[in-house]
Order: sequence, then C-alpha cells, then structure tokens
Amino acid sequence: MKKIVLMIAWVCCCGMNAQEYTLEQLQEMAVQNNRTLKNARLDVDAAKEDKTKARTNFLPQVSAAAVGFHGFDDLMQTSMPAGEQTMPISMVKKGFVGSVMAVQPLFQGGQIVNGNKLADLQEEVKRLQLQMTEKDTELQVAKYYWQLVSLQSNIATLDSVKVQLDEVHRLTQQYVDAGVTTHNDLLRVELKEQELASNRLELENGISIVKLLLAQLTGVGEGDCNIHHSASFLSPSLPATYLKDKEEAVKHREEYALSKKNEDAQSLNVKMERGKLLPSLSVGVNGFYQTIDSHDNTNGMVFATLSVPISDWWGGTHAVRKAKIQRLQAENDRMEAREKLAIDIQSAWNNMEEAYKQIDIARASVVSAKENLRMQRIFYGAGITTMTDLLDAVTLFTQSESQLVTACATYQLRVAEYLRKT
Repeated sequence: MKKIVLMIAWVCCCGMNAQEYTLEQLQEMAVQNNRTLKNARLDVDAAKEDKTKARTNFLPQVSAAAVGFHGFDDLMQTSMPAGEQTMPISMVKKGFVGSVMAVQPLFQGGQIVNGNKLADLQEEVKRLQLQMTEKDTELQVAKYYWQLVSLQSNIATLDSVKVQLDEVHRLTQQYVDAGVTTHNDLLRVELKEQELASNRLELENGISIVKLLLAQLTGVGEGDCNIHHSASFLSPSLPATYLKDKEEAVKHREEYALSKKNEDAQSLNVKMERGKLLPSLSVGVNGFYQTIDSHDNTNGMVFATLSVPISDWWGGTHAVRKAKIQRLQAENDRMEAREKLAIDIQSAWNNMEEAYKQIDIARASVVSAKENLRMQRIFYGAGITTMTDLLDAVTLFTQSESQLVTACATYQLRVAEYLRKT
C-alpha cells in the first residue's frame, strides 16, 4: 500500500510545471463552458419570453387600417329626371378611410388564465431540465476524471514493475554470463519488458483520448487538462457515510418533479379544452376618419361581442374526454417514475457497496501477489524455481496493483453516481 501511495504521489507531481485541476474545479468549468448547458440556459431564456408573451393576452388587441383610393372616373354614377330629360350625376372619385379599433377580452373561458399558467409551468420545466443537465454534466466529468486517475496510476504501476524487471534482467544477465542459466531465460525477461512497454503505450493512448473528452466537456485545452488528486482515494470512506433516505431522495429528484409538472400540465389542458366550449365576451372601441371628395367625417363607437361556440360542442366534448384520459396517463407516469427512481437509487447503493467490497478483495490480492513475488525472486536466486514462475509472479503482482487502483477509482465513481441519484 505504501508503494502505491508513493506512485500516486509521483503521478500528482509529474506535471508540476502545468496547471492542474481538481475534480471540483473541472466540474465548475464544465458548468460554465459546456455547450449543452449553454443551450439549456437559452431554453430557459426562451421559456421566459414565452411567459412574457402569454401575459400580453390580458392586454387589449389593437388594430389599425387605412384605405386610400382614386378612381379613373367617378365611382358613383347615376341620373335623375329633369323635366323631359335626365341629368347625369357622378361623384366619389377619390377618398381616404382610416380606422383604429381596440378590443379588450373580458372572458375567454379561462383560456388566457390557464394559458399563462401553462407558460409558467413550461419555464419551471426548463429550469428542472437545466438542473438535470448540470448534474449529468458534473457526473460525466467525474467519470472521465476517475478514468484518467486510473489510467495514470496504472502507468505508475507499470513503471514500478519495470524497475523490478530491470533488476531481474541484470541478475539474469549475470547468471547467463556465469553459465548458471541459459540464454532463453534472458529472452523471456526481454519479452516481458516488451509486453510492459506495449501495455504502457495502450495506457498513454487511453489517457490522450480521455483528456480530449474531458477538455471538450470542460472547455479546457487538451494540453492543459492535467488533473490533481490525492492518494487518499486509495483509502476511501465507508458507503454508510453517503447513505440517504431513499423515499426522501426520490422526492427531490428532478425526474420525479418533471413527472409532477407533466401531470399539472395535463390538468391545465383539461381546463383549456373546456374553455374552448364556453362563451367568450369582449368589449371594444372603434374610431374612424374618412375624407371623400374633400368632405371630411370623423366618428367612433363602442361595442360588445358575445360568441357562443355551439357547433364546437359536438366534437369538443370528446376533446375534453381525451384530455382527461391524458391526465390519468400522466398520473400513472408519475407513480411509475417514483417506483423506478426508488429502484434506480437502490441499484446505485448496491453498486457502491459492491465496489467497496472489491477494494478489500484487491487489497488482499496485492498482499498475496507481493509476497509471492518476493518468494519467487528468492527461489530463482537459489536456483530452485524457473524464470517462467518468476515472470508469472511479476504478472500477478502487476495485475493485483492495477486492480486495486481501478477498484478505488471505480468506487469513487460509484459514490458520484449515488450522490447524483440522491
């Protein structure tokens, strides 16, 4: 364990000249810079505009119109008797008519009020979706972060094993020169060294890809995406430290809140459909000005309109029934969402407990593999074991230390997933 802690410390110090970021710093930058989140914030802004637009339905509807005309001939032509003859009469060759009208809705079957409530609800939905996106983005950063920790720590493990293999190589070379062993043992050591070099290349490639993904997510340049972490992640807290009440956690999940908002929206839709079948009442005022053949006239009037959608009742009743069915479906969706979220939280808890137990198993494997390697080196030096057994011991030791680092990083990720879901 002490050696692994030293290796992690070396990984932390290898980029001293470059900017290093903690998990929290990377998550904060992702929240600020991620394009998906920027679009989610713009969705909230758009919902605010829709909300403001819905408020304008309470205001009067004002319209203006103007018509000007000039005929080729007089538009009104007739004649009238004058004794035994008729006298032609013509008038209205040019003119102008303008009007301004304002109509104030007094009652629209509740559609304006409920439409505003729907706009308010839509803004709340967009805010909840923004919160979900923020938490999902933070979780994605955590996934890449701990994956990067695991890969870099495994490189440190390979470098530590390489030091031991170099010592075995030196010792084997002495035995070959002294005629104690054959050249085949030396070739086996060299093959093992080449295998380690190949594994290191794969890890470096993986680190490069994860850094690209992390940089894209956070807005940090790939070359600047160096992480800082403490070796204390190898001694994590117990799962019980993070335990949350499952039922309370479900109530605070955005997914559950969204299912409730959907149910509220369907209830408002029922009222909207009913409102379409009710009478609508408006009052208004109209003023107009006209000038025809240099004769001016100004006038105005006030009026009220009452509209009863009689024919809409035939199909409207079915639209109301459909809206009620959709409201029942939304209620069922909410209850199902609650049940599934509870299962989701329990699954996350089980995964976290399992990951912690895997750490204990990996620690025991490291102890066993380390002792096995020590014994095989002694046996090989005494000539009572083969190079194959010694190299197998090196492989087991490498795998056990790698598995411990991976198990610790996986546990931290499972913790992040559980906290996201609670």
